[in-house]
Amino acid sequence: MSNYVFRKSTGFTEVLISLILLSAILNGVAVVYGYHQYELLVSAKNGVDVNMDEAGSILVHQLMIKVAQLGFRVIVGIQFLMWVYRMSRNAHCVKTGKPTSSPGWAVGCYFIPVLNMWKPYLIMKEIYEAFRQRPSYSKVLPLWWTAWVLSSAVGCFTSYYMSRAETVGELLVASRWAIALDVSLVFLDVAAALMVYVVNEASVEWYEVTQYEDLGVYWELV
Repeated sequence: MSNYVFRKSTGFTEVLISLILLSAILNGVAVVYGYHQYELLVSAKNGVDVNMDEAGSILVHQLMIKVAQLGFRVIVGIQFLMWVYRMSRNAHCVKTGKPTSSPGWAVGCYFIPVLNMWKPYLIMKEIYEAFRQRPSYSKVLPLWWTAWVLSSAVGCFTSYYMSRAETVGELLVASRWAIALDVSLVFLDVAAALMVYVVNEASVEWYEVTQYEDLGVYWELV
């Protein structure tokens, strides 16, 4: 018998999705300012006079955006891990097909290098399938994890080129990677919001079906 008690997380999920979408907007703004910075670097490389006031303004805005992005990542990251824990706890309330990983491990695997490249996806898939009570053929979960791996890889390349950029040519390369990173983060945010919505809906549907079954009413998951 499960030691966990199902708790609806619809309100919590709505807050999380809102934060993720705000993060997507912020990352989109970063793409725009990153492109403006890239254009200035191209002009400088081609010997065109650069308006220093404009360049300074773009750099200040870039710095503010990066700080905001970092803050949002921390807030969204904490909220997301709390949501993962809640979903895992709820998934352990099912009678059959419980996840093989504990709620603590569902969160902890995100912090283990290499393992966090695939284990969180497998655990989330188990959680989703526990609610659906059947194998998952949803394309949303693979989309979310593809976006995660892609943004992680682009982030590594961005850090590499940023740390070694000294000449204008090297700054151009680093700037392109920085723009690619922000684009990949927008993609990740949208995919993550979809995944959170889909998994939460599955949990709510399972709970409602269970309540009907407890009342002796037949209900089939579709």
